[in-house]
Amino acid sequence: MAKYDVISADAHLETPPTEWVPRMPANLRSEGPQVVKLDTGGDGVSIAGKPPAPLGLQLTGGQKFSEFVTRGRSFSEKLPGSGDPAQRVKEQDQDGTDAELLFCAVVQTALKSIKNPLVLKEIAKAYNAYLADYCSHAPDRLLGAGLIPPTNIKDAMEELERIAGYKTLRSAALITFPNGGDWGTYGDEPFWKAANDMGICVSAHHSFGGEDKGKSHPLAGQKGDKALELDGDVDLAHFAWLLTCDLPIPTIPILTIEQLFLGGVFDRYPKLRFHFAETGIGWLPYWLEQMDDRFSRHRHWAKVNLKRKPSEYVRQHVTFSFQEDHAGTAMRHSIGIDNICWASDFPHSVGDWPYSRETRERQFKGVPDSDRRKMEALNIAAQLGIISKDEKEKQAREPISRKVKSMKLPARGERRS
Repeated sequence: MAKYDVISADAHLETPPTEWVPRMPANLRSEGPQVVKLDTGGDGVSIAGKPPAPLGLQLTGGQKFSEFVTRGRSFSEKLPGSGDPAQRVKEQDQDGTDAELLFCAVVQTALKSIKNPLVLKEIAKAYNAYLADYCSHAPDRLLGAGLIPPTNIKDAMEELERIAGYKTLRSAALITFPNGGDWGTYGDEPFWKAANDMGICVSAHHSFGGEDKGKSHPLAGQKGDKALELDGDVDLAHFAWLLTCDLPIPTIPILTIEQLFLGGVFDRYPKLRFHFAETGIGWLPYWLEQMDDRFSRHRHWAKVNLKRKPSEYVRQHVTFSFQEDHAGTAMRHSIGIDNICWASDFPHSVGDWPYSRETRERQFKGVPDSDRRKMEALNIAAQLGIISKDEKEKQAREPISRKVKSMKLPARGERRS
C-alpha cells in the first residue's frame, strides 16, 4: 500500500480531446469535442456547435498573475497540465505532490449541451478508456475520476460498472443526477445502490444538480420517473431552499447534498461516499450551523422527521476540497476535520503550481501534524477507498517527516515565473 504525504483532491486533465475522441465510433467522432483554431489566436474546444471555449485560464501553471490570459494558448505549446502521463508525474514532483485526483477538462460541463444521448454515452466510454490508460502509467499517483454520461439511468449504470472494472479509476464523477436531470429521482436508486455496494466514491466538480433555486421541482429524468419526496407536508425543493440559508449557488453544492439526505438516499445507502471538488470550505461552518437551526425551526409545521441532524449526514458522507482557505482551516473542527481536503486545482488559475509547497506551508502554519496529514492527503485517500478509516487514523498519528524545499515566496499576487 502506497503511503502519501500530499494528495491533491482536485486536479484536471487538460489534454486535447484529440487524444481520446478517436476512441469513439467512427460515425460519431465528428459530434464529439473538437479542437479549433480561433481567429483571435490560439486554440479553443468546441462542443455541440457552441462557440469554442478558448484555452487560457485553464492552463496557467508557472505563470505570473500578470501573465494570465483568457485566450491565445495552444495545445502545441505543451503547457503544464496538458501533456502525457510521464510529463504529469514530473509535474507532481516539481510541486511536491504525491498524487492527484484527476477530473475531466474544465469544458466538461458543456457536454450537457449535446442533445444526442448516444453521443454522450460514447464520449464517456471513450474518455474513461483513455483516462484508465493514462492513469495506468503510475496508478498510485494518477487517480482517475471517471465520467458518468448525463443522459439516463441505464447509461449511468453501464458506465459505473465499466468504471468499477478499471482499476486505475478511483471515483465516478457526475455532472447531473444519474437520471440525467438536475433533480434527484427514485429512478436513481439502482445507481446509488451499486455505488454503495461496490464502495465507489461518487464525485463532482462543484455540484451535479439543483443549482438554480428559482426552478420548480421537476419530475426529472426518464418518462414516468418520480422526483424524490420528503416525508412530510411540504415539497422537498421548497424545504431544501429553506436550508440553503441563502448561500450562493451553483459553485457550492448545497442543493445537491440536501436532495440526497432529505430524499432519504443516505439512510437507504449508508456506505455512500461523496467528494465535491473546488467548493472551498470557509462557508461550511455557517451553513452547517444555520442548516441545523433552520431544520429545528421548520420541521414541526412541515412534519419532517430525519434520523439525524442535517449536519450529521454531511459529516458522515461528504468531503470537500479547497485551495487556499485560511478561514476554513481555522474553523476546521467546526466543519469536521475528516471532511476537508487540500487541492491544487492544477493547472487552473486558482492553483499555485509549481509552488504549492509554499502555499501549504502558509495555509497550515501552526496546524497540528495530525490535522495537517488528514487535510493534505489522508482524508481524500480514505474517501476514495485507497486506505481504510482505521488506517487513516493510524497514519494521522505518525509525524510528518517531509522536508520542504526552500523557495523564496513572493508577496501574494505577484505570480512566480
